Formats: sequence, C-alpha cells, structure tokens
Amino acid sequence: MFKLYFIRELRSLLKNKYISVLKISGLIIGLWVFMAASYYVLHETNFDSFQDSAGNKFSMEARDKFGESYFQFPLPYVLCESLSDRYPEVVKNTSFDSKNTAIFIKQENNLIKSDYTEIGFVEENFFDFFSFNFIAGNAEESLKAPNPLIISENIATKRFGKLDVIGTPVSLIINDQLIDFTITGIIKNPASNSNVSYHWIGSLSHFMQAQGKKDYKSDWNYQCKNFIQLAPESDISDFTAKLTQDYIRLAKLEKSPTLLLTELNKIHVNMRLKIFITLGVLILLISIINYVLLSTIEKTQQMRLWGIEKISGAKKFHLFLKNSISVFIFSVIAFVITFGLFKLTQPYFPNFVGSDTPFNAILNTKKIVTGALLCSFSIIFLSSFINQLISGNIKPIEILQNRLSKGKAGKILFNSLLTFQLMAFIALISASMLVRKQLSFMQEGDLGFNKESLISMNIAPKDVHSYPVFKEELLKNPNVRNVAGTNNLPLSKMGNIYGEVYTDSLGNQQMRATEFINVDKDFFNTMEIKFSQGNGFKENVENQCIVNQTLLDERGVKDPLNETIKLGGKEYQISGVIEDFHNKSMQMSIQPFVAHYSPDNISHAIVRFSGNPSEIIELMRKTATTYLSNTIFEYEFFDQRIAAAYKTETKFSNIINLLTTLSIFIAVLGLLGVSYFSSLLRIKEIGIRKVNGAKISEVLMMLNKDFVKWVGIGFLVATPIAYYATNKWLENFAYKTSLSWWIFALAGVLAMSIALLTVSWQSWRAATRNPVEALRYE
Repeated sequence: MFKLYFIRELRSLLKNKYISVLKISGLIIGLWVFMAASYYVLHETNFDSFQDSAGNKFSMEARDKFGESYFQFPLPYVLCESLSDRYPEVVKNTSFDSKNTAIFIKQENNLIKSDYTEIGFVEENFFDFFSFNFIAGNAEESLKAPNPLIISENIATKRFGKLDVIGTPVSLIINDQLIDFTITGIIKNPASNSNVSYHWIGSLSHFMQAQGKKDYKSDWNYQCKNFIQLAPESDISDFTAKLTQDYIRLAKLEKSPTLLLTELNKIHVNMRLKIFITLGVLILLISIINYVLLSTIEKTQQMRLWGIEKISGAKKFHLFLKNSISVFIFSVIAFVITFGLFKLTQPYFPNFVGSDTPFNAILNTKKIVTGALLCSFSIIFLSSFINQLISGNIKPIEILQNRLSKGKAGKILFNSLLTFQLMAFIALISASMLVRKQLSFMQEGDLGFNKESLISMNIAPKDVHSYPVFKEELLKNPNVRNVAGTNNLPLSKMGNIYGEVYTDSLGNQQMRATEFINVDKDFFNTMEIKFSQGNGFKENVENQCIVNQTLLDERGVKDPLNETIKLGGKEYQISGVIEDFHNKSMQMSIQPFVAHYSPDNISHAIVRFSGNPSEIIELMRKTATTYLSNTIFEYEFFDQRIAAAYKTETKFSNIINLLTTLSIFIAVLGLLGVSYFSSLLRIKEIGIRKVNGAKISEVLMMLNKDFVKWVGIGFLVATPIAYYATNKWLENFAYKTSLSWWIFALAGVLAMSIALLTVSWQSWRAATRNPVEALRYE
C-alpha cells in the first residue's frame, strides 16, 4: 500500500506541474529563511562556547544612570586585579585592553596596512583564561619576553611568507604611534565567534609603558575589559554585592553603580537577534501555511478517488498516510534544493547581516541541517493533520454526489490560515516602510551642523605642535573654506564625559554626565554650528568653555555669559552658548555638552571645502606629508561617517526589505494557487453565467470578492499588531519619525493591489474561457 500511494503521489506531482511548482517554491523560501536565520542565530549565541567552563565565565561591566540616560562602562583595572586571591568564589580572572584601529607594519621605508584592525594587549593569565592553540612558542612563556608580540598563522604566512618567524623584530604603528615588538609566538587563526578573536596580541604592560602610563595598575581612572570565572553554583548576586561595596570603598565613590555580569556566550544576545529569530520563524510559518492551503485545495480536487476508496473499505488512516507521503515527497525535494541554495549563498551572510567576522561554517551547518530536517518532518505532520481535519470527515456519498464541504471546523481552519498569511505579509510591509522612514529620518535629519563638504583626518600625537602650520598652509588654497581641530569627532561611538553626583530638590542623589571635547577656536565656524549667545572663545582667557543649551537647562543657568560652571573639580568661565546639535547618533538624546579651548590636545583635523573633492584630498595629502611627518594620512568624508553611524540600522532595514519581498512572493504563490482552484471549482457556474449574458467584469467581480474580503480582514488584524511592534522598536531611538497612519493605509493598499493583480490574472483566464468547453459534457 505504501508503495502504491508513493507512486500515485509522485505521478500526481508530475501531472500537476503548475501547482507543484507553487507548493515547492513556497517551501524552498521558508526553509531557506529558516536556515539563514538559524545560521546567524547560532553564530551569535555560540560565542566562546568552545572555551573551558564557558557557562561559568562572565564579562564584568558597570552601569549607571546619568540624568535620563544609562551608560555602560568597563571596570577599573585596579579593582579587578587578582580577584581570585580576594574572593573564594572566583576561580580565575583576567584583565586586558584592545584597540580597534588601522594597524600599519613598518618594513624599511614602506608601510603595509594590516587586514586585521584589532589588537589585544593582555597579561600572562590571559592564555590561562582563554584557549588559543600555539603553532610556535607557548602560552606560558610567550608573554614573558621583552616587547612580546603573538601573531596568527594568517599574518605569519601573508606578511612574512613563513611560520618560522620567532624572534623577528616588528614595528607597528597603532593610532599613529610607532611601537617596537619581537614575535614570540604564533597561534592558529582564532575562531570568528569569539570575544577575543585577536590576530595580534601584545603585552599590556609594554603597551602602557609606550603610552607613558606606567602607573596604570594603581590608576582608578584606567578602565579595561575584565572577565572572571566563578565556581559552579556560586551566588552571582552575592558576589556582585560584595564587589560593589569594595568598589565604593576603594574608589571612594559618592554613588553606587550597578555591576553587570554577562555570561560569556550571551554577550551578543540582543534585541536585534530576537527580532531576527521572530522574523525567520514568521516567514517559515507563512511558507508552511501556503503549502497547507495549496495542498488542502489540491486534495479537495481528488476527493472523487478518495470517495471510491472509502466505499471500497479505506479507513481514515489511509487518507492520513496518503497525505503524509505527498508532503514527504514535497518536503524532500524542497529540502534538497534549499540546502544547495543555502550553501551557494552561505559566504554572503556575514556581510548582509552586518557581522564583522565570517561565520563558523562547519559547526553551524550541522546544527542547521538537523533543525531543517526536524522542521521538514514537522511540516509533514502538520500538513497531514490539517488535511485530515478538513477532508477526513467528508461522507463518501457527498463526495460522489459532488456535494463537497470542508465542514464548519475545516472552513474556520482554512479561512484562518489564509487570513494569517495575508495578515503577516501586510504587517511586514508596514514594518518595512516604517524602518525605511526611520532610517531616512536619521540619515537626512538636521544634525545641528552642516554635514556637507566636510573631510576629517587623524593627527599623530607627535605632530600636534605642527598643526597650526599645517592649518595655515591649507587655508592658502581658496577652495579650503575653514580648518578646525578636535580630539573627538561628531558621531563617534566613544567620547569623554564628566560624571558627577548632585542632590536634587527632594534630597535624592543623582548622577549627571556632561560630554566634553577639546577644540581650537575655529571648530564651531567650520562645523557651522550656530551660537545663541556669544560668538566663540575669547582671547587670552584661561579656563573658558562653550556649552550647549541642554547644559543650561539641566543646571538652571539663567545668565551664562556672566556665570561659571564647575566641571571635573575646576571652575570654567562660559564664553558662549551654542544651539543643541547631535554629537552622537539619533539613537541617543542630546546630552549636556562642553567644548574646551585646548588646541594642544587635539587628534583630528576637519576641513570644510568647496570645489573638487579629489583635489582637496590631494592637497591635504601633500600638506600632511610636508608638515605632519608622523601622521599616516587617512581621510573620511562626513557623509561616510554618518552612514557608518547608522550601519546597523541600514543592515536591519535591508533584512526587513528582503523578508518582506519573500513574504510577498510566498503570498503571491498562495493566491495564485487558491485562485486557480477557485476558478476550477466554479468553471461550470462561470460557463452558465456567460451563456446567460454575464459580462467579463461581472465574472471577475464574482471571483475576486472573497479575496478582497480576506485581505480586508487581514488588514484589520495586522494593523494593530504592526503598530504595536513598530512602536516598541522606535522606543530604542531618542529621536524618531512619527508613526503615521498613512504607512498602514499604504501597506493595506499595496497588499490589496498585489492580491487583486495576482487573483485577477487567474480570474481573467477563467472569465474569458469559451463556456462551451465547460458545458460540453453536461
């Protein structure tokens, strides 16, 4: 019997090619999205899972509320040093620093830019905490040598052409500073899904000495990355409470911060990941529902054969077996094609989702295939069960008399599935439009300064004294409108803040943060930031600053030009007040801001220009070569900087757009199939109506009205769900676009248009058919 059903279903698949392609295509899309989403999720949730005792290892950070915003920051090195000696529940710990910047290798008179931009500066216990495989050298001795440097096999083979490079001196330029190293170890290429995926590893003490910070071990202002391993079944809350008290006592803090311990392999679990999981499951559900709908209608067309079999003694089990074999054949075909498609597109996933590192292909693929197979078997069971529920209770006499009915439960289930599919794709259209609107709002919104025709470049610390001459030389060119210097560019992820405790009117202690930067006198003119009071720094005035309106509002300053403010323990004279501008991305609210006049403490130059950008870049290059001999010339346009600030949102928007397109495609496949079968069921009715004078437009209206009804119901259900979901997402942004009604209305119109265009194509074919063909045998 199994063989008979298998052959029959295979023949049915080949006979009904049109509907078979629709069913398989929908399953392929759903399974591919499931595999892609699983691939990304497994990568993000398996960071450092290969480390020993990964479940008991944690990163340590602190969080504090400054005004209305929360800031998360590393703990001081001095607090976390030797934690295992001070707390019995701490098995081991390590502290280290890292720099993510352009790294240049100096070879004779040439500078070679490394493909790897992150270098870790660690202590000897680092390799006891994190697992690395050494090809040459060893974990115990590699960091004990003077000026040690450990490199990956990729760097060794690409830059030195061999692995036998132990003892080779290397000079690296990091943040425009030349540091000499000696290679003491070579490690296998680190795993991409690791929080310490460093291809360059140096000594923390050596790096800090090169920075002139020999006392970093006792400096409470020096913060770095800190990780601990706790003994099994340790009380995490008890440990953090004890460490918090020691932090307050030793650092003499006025207010207690909140200490956060995050499990090693959960550091990358965030809201974006959860949204990605939800969308992946949603698309898979849409594809499964699409298959069930098409399969159910197709089986309805085969009920005559089933009626004859029931009269001949067939049981409900035989129908269930028959349905299961059909779904099994489709699932196997869809799975094989999907797996091939997945392998072809696999290399492009990291870039598409915005990951900076390639994914662990071998480990994840095994899990993904297993999950996809389980998913396929779930489809088999679910589809067979639903088909059984809809068709299994039909009486043979009704079948043979052509009085088919899905029954009350069957109709409710069928209509519910169709409504859910339409609802999901309408909701995704709404979300896609809202995400695009928010992205445009951030990228094109008023930042409070003129972002056009601006170029920035780094200045090496040793070249700061030459900056005035460099600036003067640039300004000789008529196309250079202005030049300014600063130690922190707008829209930087990191910055400098003054944090201080104050007591509010109710007697509660609060923390407030004030962003600050060092600039020269032309910074505000170059950025074209407007003044509301004053017009810039005053000549020959020490300890002066320029503040924004938000700072005045927070501190209640009424006459700023005649008052001073206290920052970092010093009093500063206010020389001017600027209108608020976005020093950070629009995800964050504008904070109190202070600019100090300190041209000797800058690290970037900003050039406003007119004319040909390539000519200005060449002018800057030549002038930097002449006057800034220690600076490696690298430039960045401000529009590129703004795009980089919203890179995550851009990638998220691309993902939403892709999934929306796929959901529309699946919905179109489903509507094509449903409308095809609907026209077949009513082909005789259409023929009779046409013989009696019905117009084509009347036939089209008759066939389309049910679909219009279900799209309308789907819209009514989808709108509040989409509104709630998108509103929750917008809460992540301090500055956001309005949640306009027209987004949902337009989504409904688009959904209705797509549905009508899809259905009308099948309806037109049925309406224009010769009625004689339908009625010749009646």
